[in-house]
Amino acid sequence: MAGNNTYRISIDGSWSLEDFYELPHVFAQVYAFHCAFGVDVEARDPERLSHAFASYPWRGGYSAVNFYNVLSSQIPRRFRPKVKSVQYGSAGWYDLALWVAAATAAGKVVKIVVDSAGSVNKLYNEIHEGLHHRRLLRIEEERKHLELTKEQLEFVENSSQQFARALGFGNLTELNNFTGNPLATIKILLSYYRRVRTLVDYTKKGKASFPDEEPERRL
Repeated sequence: MAGNNTYRISIDGSWSLEDFYELPHVFAQVYAFHCAFGVDVEARDPERLSHAFASYPWRGGYSAVNFYNVLSSQIPRRFRPKVKSVQYGSAGWYDLALWVAAATAAGKVVKIVVDSAGSVNKLYNEIHEGLHHRRLLRIEEERKHLELTKEQLEFVENSSQQFARALGFGNLTELNNFTGNPLATIKILLSYYRRVRTLVDYTKKGKASFPDEEPERRL
């Protein structure tokens, strides 16, 4: 694997102080998610990483935050994002030293959602409503997935497949292996999408752009 490279997030327009927190914070979460599926990235604690996926998230927001914190903690130190330079102006940038392949994977998903003209978000809403209708959003115990009816199981599995295809996410089998739980799988995909959607909003507003191709040789 190549060493750290530079990934430039271009920024423009008028930014608030909150923007300077939100964009790096959300991008770091999406980046950490992609790092978890890097075939050449060895987590320092594979059991803890697997546990994070297998136990996600049964009690709402705080466990979701913990989930992404664990993913971030399992990125090898040489691939943890470091700020090389920042310029705010017309135009400005964030230059980050990180694993470029994972960053560009995030950029590709942002582009897919932007280019979808709302169809990915529509699918998200349909799946979320389907989970709500089936009372699957508030399940709080890991073992509950064993009690899913045949119809519920088919819904969550089909939803995961549809949503993964819509996002261009090619690691669904690995995600299923991590979770061992089809309900956790779709919840993780929806959570991941909500973070991608924040980056999409920055793109649509002309406030940021996320490269979707590596500037140097591919890994």
